[in-house]
Amino acid sequence: MKKSVRSCVVEKKTCKSDPFTIRDGHYVAHDGFVVPKDFEEFYERFPDYVRNWVSKHGDRFATNENLEDWTQDLLLHLGCLPRTSKHREGGKKDVVQVFDPVLHYGANEARFRNYINRCLANRFSTMRSKRMKDALGRPGNLSLDGQTEGEDFGAVCDEYCHSHSAYLQTEAYIAEKQAHDAALCHEFEDFVRREDPNVLSAIEAICSTGSQRDAANRLGVTRHEFDRMLMRLRQLRKCFVSDEPVPRKRRPYKKRIMKTRQFSYSQPRHPFGRAQAPHLVIRAIRS
Repeated sequence: MKKSVRSCVVEKKTCKSDPFTIRDGHYVAHDGFVVPKDFEEFYERFPDYVRNWVSKHGDRFATNENLEDWTQDLLLHLGCLPRTSKHREGGKKDVVQVFDPVLHYGANEARFRNYINRCLANRFSTMRSKRMKDALGRPGNLSLDGQTEGEDFGAVCDEYCHSHSAYLQTEAYIAEKQAHDAALCHEFEDFVRREDPNVLSAIEAICSTGSQRDAANRLGVTRHEFDRMLMRLRQLRKCFVSDEPVPRKRRPYKKRIMKTRQFSYSQPRHPFGRAQAPHLVIRAIRS
């Protein structure tokens, strides 16, 4: 037996378009905004629009030269349609003239700006993708030119690369700093081994574990004993840096043992005497 299937008709909700009028060849929105007729009018009314857009959406590591180049390329994109564009058949010459308020559901300022932003974003994405595919445009590459001595301009020495590459200069500075820190650590270890070798194990434990709690557990000492070792290391570090004489190490405090007093117990002497105590007590109670 076949089950009956109900056919449901779903109506698609269309976005309601804002009313607009045409006045002197311009689209005028219901809020009074007048859409620029072409790119020249757009640039005259909003001269810094594309520059501000590039500053907001560009790479934060980009230089001022790159931002200026991207701005000029986007302005050229808005000011001239490609020769193979289908909109040229309708008499359009630039991207601003292609704006259609019917397709964008209105001609107010928000919808016009959304159209311009989408055009800029699509073009900027294409420019960035093309730039990443170009080996010369990738960040981190060495900047090489022909300012070399001799006739062989293709031969570039290491000194020239390091002097003209910010990336290599930063890496060289980091490597030099790491080597200097390592040498300083070795000197401090020798100083501790010479002045107080008992706390040298604390340095090795901290370097191998990375935390004070794990270092104390590895040495098998209490937290109080490990804190005393750290205080001694800070004292040695201060003397190592200032070149002052190392003071004597304090002896560990010993716990004081409270001595209990010994009391001698003796039976108190009765004031009434042993022989007369019973009947004298009864007499004192009755009286």
